[in-house]
Amino acid sequence: MQSIWVKRLLIGILLSFATGSLASLFLWGLEVITSLRQPMWLFGLPLLGLLFYVVRTSSWAQINTNQFIASPVVTTSPVATPFILVATWVSHIVGASVGREGTAIMMGGNLSAYLSEKFQVSPEEKSIWLRAGMSAGFAAVFGTPLAGCFFGLEVGKVGKIQWPSFFACIALAFAANFVSLHVWGTKHVLYPLVFLPPISALFWAKLAFIGLFLGLIGLIYTRLESIIFSVYGKLPIQPALKGILAGLILLGLFQISVFSESIGLSSEFLLRPFSDTFDGWEFAPTKLFTTALSLGLGFKGGEATPLFLIGSHAAAGLSAYINFPTPLLAAIGFTSLYCGLAKTPITGLLLGSELFGPQAWFCYLFVTLLVIYFSGKEGIFKVQPWADYLPKPPYR
Repeated sequence: MQSIWVKRLLIGILLSFATGSLASLFLWGLEVITSLRQPMWLFGLPLLGLLFYVVRTSSWAQINTNQFIASPVVTTSPVATPFILVATWVSHIVGASVGREGTAIMMGGNLSAYLSEKFQVSPEEKSIWLRAGMSAGFAAVFGTPLAGCFFGLEVGKVGKIQWPSFFACIALAFAANFVSLHVWGTKHVLYPLVFLPPISALFWAKLAFIGLFLGLIGLIYTRLESIIFSVYGKLPIQPALKGILAGLILLGLFQISVFSESIGLSSEFLLRPFSDTFDGWEFAPTKLFTTALSLGLGFKGGEATPLFLIGSHAAAGLSAYINFPTPLLAAIGFTSLYCGLAKTPITGLLLGSELFGPQAWFCYLFVTLLVIYFSGKEGIFKVQPWADYLPKPPYR
């Protein structure tokens, strides 16, 4: 009995330290890439597209969050973690419009699966460590341990929280975040606190409108990415040429001035919609299109940061039409679009509270629930099943 707990303690320590350290290394690399990127680096897009299509059949190149959700006891490879890290870095170097959370979640999940195999734990316990690893990755990359904990608990099945994994998820989320912050000194973006206007029936009507608006954006985004992925995959050309063409398509798109702000992560624009003088409504549709195109064509990365940007800019743009505080609109859009498409409502509540203060917690929860339903059954994680007791959306 003692050996089992010693084994669990070792897995927890190794996994939290490794995940927190890799998240810090990953964020440091993204910061360096953003500061050094030159316009000429965009010409590397065709070469990177070719590389991804060459390695696409390798088992370690096929690891993704959907696999972890579909099979909590998935077998992984030690090569997968460095590949995920480097592939996302290189995607950002050449300007692909992808995010970062997917990389952190996959690294945490891959490490937990690898350690579980090495320590020969049972399949049931391996699934617990897998959720804890995803929680640790999310928490460390965004500096939000509570949201990270519930992300791992919620993401497996819409409407069901995996309570047996709670202690592992919360312990590793806080531990990995501590390692990232206090061992490696990682600095996260500091967002302003947001405050509520007077609450009335009109206030709730406006919240409902915001939820419907973001749900429509989420539906457009997921459908567009799926269509691009499906259509491009069926093109009757050789895979190598398909990879080069993918890079050329993005390269040509980024030559159009309206898409210049959508190159790479675009993290320098995260705080823009929180200004009372916000004027950047055109960014949301261009970022949506370039992100759907980048991921649909096969470039590597997450979707959280692009969806944070799309949601916050789109919602803040509503301030010109509805009498609502711009920072509050931005905070709701930032939180609810991503968490609505990830189908994780409690994560949305906690993410908004950790980043923007707890005053508007019910706004994040209410709007996220609307986005979950009105964006369709399938979100960014295609294999998520729905709990039987939940009302199903009228369309996929």
